[in-house]
Amino acid sequence: MKKGLFFILMILIITLSSCTEVSLDYLDFELNPGIDTIDLGETHIDAGATAYYGLKELVVTVISNQVDSTEEGVYEIIYQTSHRDLVLTLVRKVTVKDQTPPVVTLNSGVDTVMVGEEWHDAGVMASDNSGGEVLIEVIGDVLDDAGRYEVMYRVTDPSGLQTTITRIVYVIERE
Repeated sequence: MKKGLFFILMILIITLSSCTEVSLDYLDFELNPGIDTIDLGETHIDAGATAYYGLKELVVTVISNQVDSTEEGVYEIIYQTSHRDLVLTLVRKVTVKDQTPPVVTLNSGVDTVMVGEEWHDAGVMASDNSGGEVLIEVIGDVLDDAGRYEVMYRVTDPSGLQTTITRIVYVIERE
């Protein structure tokens, strides 16, 4: 008898719950916390989204992911979930931005010369994560007078990020 009553009660609960109207009040659909600004060339790891209708976890589907980490810009990831006749979407905005200045190293060269000798600038090697061209400015002179001279190289990438490095050159007198 108890089993029969339990069975009837369960059928009644299932029937009544399937007849109730679906309400947005019970639907919770949100983005999971994540890193939404990445450096140019960095891999974006999607944190996803979660959805619940009451205590029931719903399936969340990514219906579009346009993130291109090789190109600066703002991209969208679109998520969708549904429960019965309710269909909802959420959008995550991901910003790809060049945040890394160029890498610069001094080329090996002779940086101590005698008064009257010509100094030859060995320059620098520069690279950037954008793969684009960098602008190299050389600031400073090496004079023919004995002394310590600084030659600064300012390297600017296509995003305007800069790195500077300095070469020290000594002009010495003959003994």
